[in-house]
Amino acid sequence: MPYAPVMALLRGLAVLEAVNRLGPAMLGEICEATQLPKPSALRALDTLCHGGYIVLDPDTRRYLVAARALSLSNNYRPDQALLAAGRPVMQALRDASGWPSDLAFYQAGKMAIADTNRQPGTFSVNRSVGSRVSVMRTAIGRAYLAFCTSERRAGIVSELQDLNTRDKEDVVSLDAVEALASQARERGYAISDQENVPTIRAAAVPVMHGGQVLCAFNLITLAQAVPMKTFESTYIPMLLDARRQIEGALSANHAETGSYT
Repeated sequence: MPYAPVMALLRGLAVLEAVNRLGPAMLGEICEATQLPKPSALRALDTLCHGGYIVLDPDTRRYLVAARALSLSNNYRPDQALLAAGRPVMQALRDASGWPSDLAFYQAGKMAIADTNRQPGTFSVNRSVGSRVSVMRTAIGRAYLAFCTSERRAGIVSELQDLNTRDKEDVVSLDAVEALASQARERGYAISDQENVPTIRAAAVPVMHGGQVLCAFNLITLAQAVPMKTFESTYIPMLLDARRQIEGALSANHAETGSYT
């Protein structure tokens, strides 16, 4: 029999993620980022300080991640072969296009960024390894959803609907998700056009192996700098070619080792 989630724990983790993402942050900034009321955020912050995961700078009244938080990633092992295959291709794509890419896995209701070649300050919203982004609003999430099996897609939608997160309002019916997925599969890629961040236009493709989606990666541009017509005619073919290169490298590795890992 499944148990209800411990919401206090989820709130605490959301606060820790917000402090990690924002850097030294004031209480009000953390409340805004997590959508938690001030008393709830403050209790979570006090608890995390007590546990040694964050600290409060007494001079600036800003919270920042403490050394103990590093222990949470000690046993995290992303798919090194997949990242090794993807990283040089993504960098070549950046060099050729002038625009950055993220690579992400689906993880517990979010797309978790496993690699990125964004440079700090390039966009109004920067992402780093470990950032977690919306499945429904981002191209990278839509690409992952679109190329899953129908059973996997239904499971993800059900999981999203069950989660008590800020993204719950973005979840639509399974029929609507299937329509969106069908359109993306027909094109071969998914798009988010200023829907997640008003200034950003992005397209994303899946990385497939053995008929399964391993991850997805994107190409991100500033909407003001790249018209949609140019985006579709110039940059999306480059993104599709990068997908072929990564999948080719994985296939070659599989032929040599018997596994893509």
